Amino acid sequence: MRRQVAAGRRVRGDPRARAAVSVRAGTTAGPEPSSVDAAGRAADRVQRPVVRDRIADAALVIVTGAVDLAFWSGDRDLIGGGVLPLWVVPAAAAALCAVLLLRHRFPLGVWVLAWLYTSVNLFVPEYYPFAYLLVASYAVATRVPGPTARLVLIAAALPLGLFGYRTAQSAAPEAQLRDFATAAASWAIILSIAWGLGRLAHAREQHARAERERLAAEAEKALAAQRLRLAHELHDSVSGAVAGMILHAGAARAVCGGADPRVRQALEVIEQAGAQAMTELHSMLGLLRSTVPADPPAARFADIERLLESARNAGLDIRVDRTGTARPLSPAADLAAYRIVQESLTNVIKHAGRGAAVTLVIDWTDRALDLTVRSRGGQPTPAPATLSSGMGLRGLRERLDVLGGELTGGPDNDGWRVHATVPAATTAPMELS
Repeated sequence: MRRQVAAGRRVRGDPRARAAVSVRAGTTAGPEPSSVDAAGRAADRVQRPVVRDRIADAALVIVTGAVDLAFWSGDRDLIGGGVLPLWVVPAAAAALCAVLLLRHRFPLGVWVLAWLYTSVNLFVPEYYPFAYLLVASYAVATRVPGPTARLVLIAAALPLGLFGYRTAQSAAPEAQLRDFATAAASWAIILSIAWGLGRLAHAREQHARAERERLAAEAEKALAAQRLRLAHELHDSVSGAVAGMILHAGAARAVCGGADPRVRQALEVIEQAGAQAMTELHSMLGLLRSTVPADPPAARFADIERLLESARNAGLDIRVDRTGTARPLSPAADLAAYRIVQESLTNVIKHAGRGAAVTLVIDWTDRALDLTVRSRGGQPTPAPATLSSGMGLRGLRERLDVLGGELTGGPDNDGWRVHATVPAATTAPMELS
């Protein structure tokens, strides 16, 4: 992500880069300062929320540890006898703080560790580490299905009920039942609030995902309608004009009789070229009117190795760097990720050619799939038709806008760089074949 911001700032500050093509503006031959600035601003918009989220996450974890330590009286006596070393509780609290940072990726695993840590009250009666369990329960509620989340809620109530029992033990015998009921009800309310907020966040995320998919479907429908209108216009205007040209050329050739052979040859060329143009035009109209999706549904990001192998066979020297754990993508995002790599490699073959060195960085984060394609060197050559997605980076950028992602491109030292952020689904990690 830092590399993306640096590239955006380089583009804004380098006069040579201002003459480069911005993916957001399409291909131009001259400077496009506003488009280049837009690419830098897009990188900043992606970077700032991630940095803020990480800072807020770290602050929440630190506050959680501080709250739990604040509820420790300092008494280190164990129920079975003996004294706990002074360093054990702070060290364990710090370790669990580090574990809590992983709750977005492994919510259930972190919750189990928090549950076990909260149960330490069985052995250290003066220590009530409840905040860890609340934060972990919230994380589980935001990321797992309803039945599992409800089981987590019930299980989390057990150690908190133990806290109520410990509280009642210190009261007079006649007040113990009342104190236990009061404490248990208080803990139940606190836990229910944390869990309920998590389920609310889960519902909002599900709604937002459904809305993104609906917008993507509407965009595809609008694109299909636009293609159909274009097909009608081509048929009504261009097709008629070309057909008329063919008829006139044929008629002129038929009546010219013994005219100069060069004239007859020129008319034959016109007639043949017109016939070929009509054939190609009819083929284009068939594609525009086709109800088959422009993108084959079989194309998935998990199939990226086959695409890379095709590019290597075309003469590219490709290195792939992978970081993070692969996560699920929505069907539209999955296809967009594949097309971004496909179109980037096609452009490298067209503009850099055989022998070009390409680095593909695949970086999985909690929220997105970051793709970076860098190219250097090579000799320009026509790209194989099997590599091109037929959309262009501008079309892919528009598709990513609908999905909530970003795509930027620009010069990178002596080469070219394309960076895309593809939103990931907020579910458990997956394995790529």
